[in-house]
Amino acid sequence: MSGLLAGRQRKALAASYFAFFAILGLMVPYLSLYLDHLGFDSRQIGWMLAILFGTRILAPNLWAALADRLGRPVGVIRAGALLAALAYLGLFVAEGFWALALVLGIYTFFWNAILAQLEVVTLTTLADRPQDYGGLRSFGSVGYIVLVVGAGWWFDRQGPGALPIIGLVLFFALAASALVLAEVAPKRRGESAEAAFMAQLRRRSVLCFLLAALLLQASHGPFYTFYVLYLRQLGLGEGVAGVLVALGVAVEIGIFLVAPRLLGRYPLRGLMMLCCLLSALRWWLTGALGASLPGQAAAQLLHAFSFGLAHACAIQFIHRSFSGGHQGKAQALYASSSFGLGGALGAYISGQMWHNGAGAEATWTLASGAALLSLVAMAAMGRERDGSRR
Repeated sequence: MSGLLAGRQRKALAASYFAFFAILGLMVPYLSLYLDHLGFDSRQIGWMLAILFGTRILAPNLWAALADRLGRPVGVIRAGALLAALAYLGLFVAEGFWALALVLGIYTFFWNAILAQLEVVTLTTLADRPQDYGGLRSFGSVGYIVLVVGAGWWFDRQGPGALPIIGLVLFFALAASALVLAEVAPKRRGESAEAAFMAQLRRRSVLCFLLAALLLQASHGPFYTFYVLYLRQLGLGEGVAGVLVALGVAVEIGIFLVAPRLLGRYPLRGLMMLCCLLSALRWWLTGALGASLPGQAAAQLLHAFSFGLAHACAIQFIHRSFSGGHQGKAQALYASSSFGLGGALGAYISGQMWHNGAGAEATWTLASGAALLSLVAMAAMGRERDGSRR
């Protein structure tokens, strides 16, 4: 790829990350607020968020298989973005729980085609400079911040009724940025590719990593599903909630920028274990400190580790643990097991606990426990074959 084309490709990737995570910054913190505005109870909201995460269980793997067969990951990104935007129009007409659940299931099925393939295109474009991943990925964090602060400010003053309109604009922006991406050609796999992939997958280090990633994302369930509502119940409001979430993403950008140096200096497994431990601390603080604004801010600073560094480590672990021809399938498997199954379980369980009156503090304590279990799974990876170069 020539220097001019590579520069254009990086700009298109940055725009795609910005738009994708701007959508996430709108839907994850505020979808529960919008559903509450429509009159749904906490159990129904938990189910809805479980659908949003649950489509990541199946969709990334199906789309990765299609991208692998066609050899056109950018084509899959474009199709996913356009079909997601069209399906998202259903939010303007859907009424009732089941109709809205169907719309969420369809548009997120297409939307979840995008990220794993975007990661493949990024790492293929960067070729021998995978350490530059954090800089490109940080544009996604910026998009998240812009939307979470801007939407929080707007919803605090006007209510969340405009969420579908804002989301539709972002979906078409994502489709437009995908059109600018140049197609890449990941390494093709040989005839024994499936057996080779399964051999790589069956390693203890990989299986323990996937379990740990699932548990770590499950621990984020109460945060993604009820954090804004939780702060509103404490009297802090949507605007403050948006700023707090943005604070977490701001430090996420910082950790992405220094992650290459950390990954080059420290063992990957050790960094991931640190992320699990600090995640457990984050959720305990979130529940224990209640309406304390400084306390909630301190807890949000730990987002740099519970998501930022943890995700950077995970991407590098997959990149190191699977050969080039298996990158798309491996990234999809990571997305489906962690953000998909883990996120869906976390959203569902937290919704049930919230609805059944277990209490916010008990829910955050359970989240902290899930992060500690993730730490145990990381420890079980072993030192010899943990995907690290050290």
